[in-house]
Amino acid sequence: MAHGAHCILDQGWKVLSTYNSSAAAGVTKFRGVKMVSGDVIDLNVAATTPSIGVVQEDIDAAKVATGKAVANLRVLGVTKLYVQTATSIVQGSRLTLGNAGGAVIAASGNQQVGICLTTGTIAAGDLIDVLLTPFATAP
Repeated sequence: MAHGAHCILDQGWKVLSTYNSSAAAGVTKFRGVKMVSGDVIDLNVAATTPSIGVVQEDIDAAKVATGKAVANLRVLGVTKLYVQTATSIVQGSRLTLGNAGGAVIAASGNQQVGICLTTGTIAAGDLIDVLLTPFATAP
């Protein structure tokens, strides 16, 4: 059976003009993000920080630097998510975000971004299907 993104809720969120500590970085799709204030998002690089969702599009650095960029963000449902470190990720794994906004295995007390739905061999750099579980803490 083919898998893919199944949207329940996507929203547009304003991107921090210094996204990922540098406007030169731009926004890369399928990475987890956090709220920084109001309706502004930034790359989530800490397993202990709650994720608001997963960016669904690339936005170039020049547009981000204007402070006016709005990103399509998957907040609920199933999304693709970049695998940062594949160690131990299998279908059913609870996932959090690593220091590049990609999926890593959630340790106890980490803020969970979702549950892996992908079967088979998973490697770093892959895109996997994830059921988003916003504001959940891994047991």
